[in-house]
Amino acid sequence: MKAIRTTFFAAALAATAALTASAQTQPAGRPALPAQPRPTAPATSGAVTVAEGKFAIIDTEAFGDTKEGIQRLVAAFQTVEREFKPRRDEITTLKTRYDALVKEINDTKAVAAPAALQTKADQASQLEIEIKRKQEDGQKALDKRVQDLTGPVYQDIGNALQAYAKARGLSVVFDVSKMQGVLMVVDGGIDITSAFIADYNQRNPATTAAAAPATRP
Repeated sequence: MKAIRTTFFAAALAATAALTASAQTQPAGRPALPAQPRPTAPATSGAVTVAEGKFAIIDTEAFGDTKEGIQRLVAAFQTVEREFKPRRDEITTLKTRYDALVKEINDTKAVAAPAALQTKADQASQLEIEIKRKQEDGQKALDKRVQDLTGPVYQDIGNALQAYAKARGLSVVFDVSKMQGVLMVVDGGIDITSAFIADYNQRNPATTAAAAPATRP
């Protein structure tokens, strides 16, 4: 009898609860400064002049930290977690019933009547199908709900980050969460993560985040 894998809600909702960029619930990408048009370089016959500018780094993974992250984003993920808890609990209950049934079959297969064992095996098979269906339906609903709630927040964060950088004369902001092992930072003073989060939270308290109504197929 095949084993059931009920990792859907365990992984997906753990990811939303932890507010990390889980592979199962990746919403709209991490915010970054929109690409600026590249100016046409003048034709020169000698050395190329490199324009001077100010650089900074930011860690967008920190935006989802439950204590020190962006409050609107945290609130959005917490809303998703609350809304999907009933589904997660339902699947957990079904999985418990399935496990108990499989254990009962294995414990009694040497003494129980074949017809009784077959009946229980059929029941386990139906539970397996039901769990898989609820997992698949739940995953689709979860992905959509995460996108609905966090997509606009991520877009706003990206716009705010661009404005924040321009106001401080920054030419380039590197997202170190996407450059592990590539970017070497020797001056921690160029890290604007905490300052940007504090500025964004002050301008955009979590109470201003409007939650789209949830729908259940």
